[in-house]
Amino acid sequence: MGVQAVTALLAALLILAIGASVLLRSRSDRMYTAFAAFTFTVSAWHGCTFIDAASPSPVMRWLALLAAATIPPFAIRFFRIFLAQPSIGGPKRGPRVTLAWTLIAYVALVYSAIVHPIHETLYFGVPFGVYVFGSLYRCVWDLYTQYRATSKRVERTRIAYLTLGGFIATTLTLTDVLPRAFDIAWPAVGNAFGILYLYFLSQTMFRNRLLDLNELLGKMAVLGTLVVLLWAVYGFLLYWIGGGQKGLYLLNALVASFVILILFEPVRNRLENGINRWLLRQRTELRGRLDAVRKDLPGVVDVPDMVARITTALEESRRVTDAALYLLDSEGSGFDRAGFLGPPPPERLDANAERGLLDRVRAGFLDRDQLTREIAELGDAPENEGKRAPLIAIRTRADELHAALIFPLFGSAETEQGPWMLGLFCVRDDRTDSAFDVDDQDTFRQLAIGAARVIESSQAYERVKERDRLAALGEMAAGLAHEIRNPLGAIKGAAQLLITADGKPAGSSPGETVEFLQIIVEEANRLNNVVTRFLDYARAERPGREGAGHVDLNHVLKRAVQLLHPDEHKQVDIRVRCDDQLPQIAGDPESLLQVFLNLGQNALQAMPDGGVLEILTTRRRRSRLGYGQFAEVRFRDTGIGIPRDRLKKLFIPFYTTKQKGTGLGLAISHRIINQHAGAIEVRSTLGQGSTFSVFLPAAEQVPAAKVEDITETGRISMPGVGLPT
Repeated sequence: MGVQAVTALLAALLILAIGASVLLRSRSDRMYTAFAAFTFTVSAWHGCTFIDAASPSPVMRWLALLAAATIPPFAIRFFRIFLAQPSIGGPKRGPRVTLAWTLIAYVALVYSAIVHPIHETLYFGVPFGVYVFGSLYRCVWDLYTQYRATSKRVERTRIAYLTLGGFIATTLTLTDVLPRAFDIAWPAVGNAFGILYLYFLSQTMFRNRLLDLNELLGKMAVLGTLVVLLWAVYGFLLYWIGGGQKGLYLLNALVASFVILILFEPVRNRLENGINRWLLRQRTELRGRLDAVRKDLPGVVDVPDMVARITTALEESRRVTDAALYLLDSEGSGFDRAGFLGPPPPERLDANAERGLLDRVRAGFLDRDQLTREIAELGDAPENEGKRAPLIAIRTRADELHAALIFPLFGSAETEQGPWMLGLFCVRDDRTDSAFDVDDQDTFRQLAIGAARVIESSQAYERVKERDRLAALGEMAAGLAHEIRNPLGAIKGAAQLLITADGKPAGSSPGETVEFLQIIVEEANRLNNVVTRFLDYARAERPGREGAGHVDLNHVLKRAVQLLHPDEHKQVDIRVRCDDQLPQIAGDPESLLQVFLNLGQNALQAMPDGGVLEILTTRRRRSRLGYGQFAEVRFRDTGIGIPRDRLKKLFIPFYTTKQKGTGLGLAISHRIINQHAGAIEVRSTLGQGSTFSVFLPAAEQVPAAKVEDITETGRISMPGVGLPT
C-alpha cells in the first residue's frame, strides 16, 4: 500500500470528523449544513480513492469519480453562503450554472457504467478534471473577488488567508491527482494541506473574528497532545497484553477510553490557558491601538464614527473576541446597542429591569471574575442565599452580554445616585479566563472616559446644528416672503391705479390700462414661478439612481449647451470638451439636464462683461465620495467670483445675490445630485472666476457612502447629503 493510499485514508477519516464536528454544533444553520455536505463529499471521494488504491476495482474507481463529480456544486454552494454572511457582505447567489455541468457529468458516468467505460479514457478524464478543479478554482476566485470588494481591514485579512489557502490546497491536490492518473511518483502533500485548510475553514465559521496564527498553533498543540495521549495509552496496553489476548485487549481499551475522557478535559483546559497566556497576551498591541483611538476621540463629534473606531481597534488588536457599546436612549429609560464585535448581544437593556447590573457598574466597573470569587466565598450556606442570588443573576446577565468587564460611560452631569451614566462598554476574551490585568482594565477605563466626552460633544454639536438649521430655515422663510411680497406689491399698485376711490374704473387712456394689466399679468406669472420652483424644490421624490437607466452625460451636456442661448451672450466664448471614454451613469437625463442648465446659466450671468466658459467631461478614479469610477462634469468661468463668506450659503434655498433671482437653482441642483448619489464641488477666487464640478458614480458601481462636508478657504465641497450650515 503506497503513500497515496495511506494519505487518502487519513484524509477521508479526518475530513469526515471535521464535517461531523461542524454539523454537531448546529443542524439548523444553512452554512454549517452546507459545509458538512461539502466535507462529507470530499471524504467520500478520498475513501473511494483509498479502497481503489488498496485493491484496484473498476467499481470503486467509478464511485470515486461519482463523488468527485458531486464536489463542485456543494463547494460552490458552501462558499457562496459563507461569503454572503452579514459580517462579510457578499452577494447571495446559488450554483445554478455548476448544477448544469454536474448533471452532464452524472449522465456521462451513467453512460460509462451501462454502455461503455469511457471514464477510463483520457478523453473523459481531461474535461472531467477541468470541471472538478475548475469549479474549485472558481470558489477561490469568488473569495478573491470578495477580498477586493471588502473594505474592512480585518475581514480583508481573513478572506486573504482563505483565498491563499484555498489556492494552495486546490493546486497541491491537483498535483496529487495528476501523477496518480499518469503513474508518476510525486510527494503526497495535497491531502495533508487539504485537511489543514478545511480545519482552518471550520474554525473561521465558529468565530466572528480573525483566527490568527498564534491561536491556530495553540489548537494544533492541544490536538497534538490528545494524539500523543491516545498513542501512549494504547501503545502501553498493546505492549502489556502481548499477542493472542484479544478479549483482554478489548477490556483494556474500554478502560483506557474512560481514562482518556477523564484526563483530556483538564489537560486541554490547562494547555489552552497556558498557550493562550503565552501566545495571545499581546498587551503592547492592544494598549497601543486603544491609546491611538483615545487620542483621536477629541476630534470626533459623530457617535457612530466613534463606535466604529473603537470596535475596529478592538478587533484588530486580536486581544478581544467580544465587545459591545450601549448608549442611553433619548428618554433615559434604557440603553440601546450602538455597536458590537463577535456574536450579537441583546439589542437593549431596560434601566429598571437591569437595576442590579447597572448599580454594580456604577460603583466603578463590573468584573465577572470578581463576581465569581464573591459567589465562591459566600459558599452554599442557606443564610447566604439572599446575597448569592443577586450576584448569580448579575453574572448570568453578564454572560448573556458576552462581557467579562463592563465599564460605565459617565457624563459630566450629576444625579442623586452620582454621575449621569451615558452608556456601557463591554469587553471579553472568550479564549481564556482572567485575560485582562489591571493595566488592561485601566486602558479600557480611559477609553470609556474618552467615549463619554465624545457623546457629550456630539450632543452639543447636534444642538448647534439644530440652531443653525433653524437659522437657515428662518433665512429661507424670509427669502420666500420677500420673493412673494415684491410681485404682490406690484399687482396691488397696478390694480389701485385702475380704479377710482369710489370703486369705478379710472378714466385713464386705453394704453395706460393695457400697461397696468400687463404689469399684473407679469407679476402674477413671476409669483407663480416662485411658488412653482419652491414646490419643485420641496417635492420629496425625484428620479434618481434607483431603477433608472444608463445615461450618456456627454449627450445630456450637449443638449444643455444648445439651450444656453449663446447668441444672447456674444461676448462669452463657450468651449466644450467631452471625454469619449466617459463612463455612463444611472439616473434621470431630464433632471441632470436641469442641473447643467442651472450651472451654465449661473456661469454666463457671472460674466456680464464677457469672458470664457469652459465646459468639460472627464473620468475620475477618486472624488470626495471616495475611490471608484466617477464621471465629472465641470463648468469653469472667468467671472467675478464668489466671496468666501457666501460659499457656505450657496445651496440654501432662496439665498441669492441677484436682483431677480429666486435662489432655488443651486438648491434644486444640489438635491438632484444628492438623489443621484453624487457630489457638487465649488472653487472660487474673487476676480478670477468660479468652477463648479459635478461628480456622479458610474452605473456599475454601488452608490457612494455618505461623507462629511469639507469646507476650505475659497472652496466648499457639497457631497450630496444635507445642507451646509
